[in-house]
Amino acid sequence: MSTQAPTVPIPAEPPELEARIVTIGSYLIAAATAFFFVAFLFAFLYLRALNTNGLWGGGKPHHHVHAALTVGIIVLASVLASVVVLRLALGELRGQARPLWRLAALGAVALGLAAVGVQCWQYTDLGFGPGDGGYASVYLGWTGFFSIFALGVMLWLEAVLASTRRADAVAGVRVQGDVASVSLVWTMLGLVEIASFILLYVVT
Repeated sequence: MSTQAPTVPIPAEPPELEARIVTIGSYLIAAATAFFFVAFLFAFLYLRALNTNGLWGGGKPHHHVHAALTVGIIVLASVLASVVVLRLALGELRGQARPLWRLAALGAVALGLAAVGVQCWQYTDLGFGPGDGGYASVYLGWTGFFSIFALGVMLWLEAVLASTRRADAVAGVRVQGDVASVSLVWTMLGLVEIASFILLYVVT
């Protein structure tokens, strides 16, 4: 005869509480992301000001390594467009226009992945490596990690979209919280991309 005690089912958390937990977590992720990229901001300002032996721009006379401005503009435009479209998707979701919000969110994913793809394509014809001065090392580190972060956020958004396709009945407070959380972190990365464009393509 079995003496095992009967299992007591654990009640599910209310959707409102789950949404609040996810929102708080997204604020922490956004803050951590900002602090992470501050390291590259400091490296840029410090190495550029120090410019030991003229190595900031490559250390060669009449030669300064520099990434293509066209690629920088395309990546910046794609990221900012994705941020705006995702904000619009969140507004449509809160207004209960669900088919339109999902389409807008998919557009945000496509734009974000396009930015990552263009940035990765540029690496194949960059013309310099991390050993070619301070600018080169900061550029590759900053844009490389940004691409990783951006890809992670796009996968996160796609996971949210996939969950609504499997169970559209839960597309209420919980999904609104999920999309709002992704949008918050993605907006922070959009600000990071603006800063990187100004420093890496304009100021240099």
